[in-house]
Amino acid sequence: MAAQSKSIPGAPGSIKPCLHGLKVLLTHQTFRRIVQTGVAAFIAFLAIQHVVIRENGLVVTASPEAFCPLGGLETLYKYFTAGGTFVSHTHLSNVVVLFSFLAVALLLRSAFCGWLCPLGFLQDLVSNFSSVLQKRFPGLRRGIASLKKRGARLAVLDRYLRYLKYLVLAWAVGGSFYFGYMVFRDYDPWSTLLNIAEFSFTPGVIVLVVTLVASFFIERSWCRYACPLGAASGLLGKVSPIYLKREESACTSLQNLH
Repeated sequence: MAAQSKSIPGAPGSIKPCLHGLKVLLTHQTFRRIVQTGVAAFIAFLAIQHVVIRENGLVVTASPEAFCPLGGLETLYKYFTAGGTFVSHTHLSNVVVLFSFLAVALLLRSAFCGWLCPLGFLQDLVSNFSSVLQKRFPGLRRGIASLKKRGARLAVLDRYLRYLKYLVLAWAVGGSFYFGYMVFRDYDPWSTLLNIAEFSFTPGVIVLVVTLVASFFIERSWCRYACPLGAASGLLGKVSPIYLKREESACTSLQNLH
């Protein structure tokens, strides 16, 4: 009988032990979900408050769009060249949030997208819901697996489709600079979601529906292919002094499973 080797905890090549009890909850993923839920709840509160009270009420309420860094990018040129004025639907808070976003992107790369973006969180929820349904309904799991297998030939397009978000960024920011208004707003799924109570049909409704449906099959489809903020974060992250480097010599724990 072949002798079974025992892996030493903490040693290179050892298998990471399973967590039990309270330790299961004390992980960075749990903390990430708490942060995402808190940010989403804050934005939802602002959106509901803004709809109920409106801007012409006795109490001035902040629009949830005032906390979107993309609005800061779109109004930045006008803010500095027109004496501190803004394009419509943006405020000084957009500029402040923008600089915070840029600082996070420079120091922590895509941390905003993974930890703070409510639209990314919504896509995570759809993706997780898809995983739950696939576990409970084997037929659905097999159907999605078959669909992905048939579309495997299109995987080569993934690399090129990821550049689409840089074109969206150029269009959103450049169009606002040139025309003086937010040309991307009517196509923005996040803006559409925030203003859904107005029951106004814009192309953003179609983009939002497509995004949520696609998230059922592709993790964070909007972030991957079309998000202008993701493009801005990616560009700034390339000059970030902080990065993760994988040590292949240390990633040997899976070898113990063979």
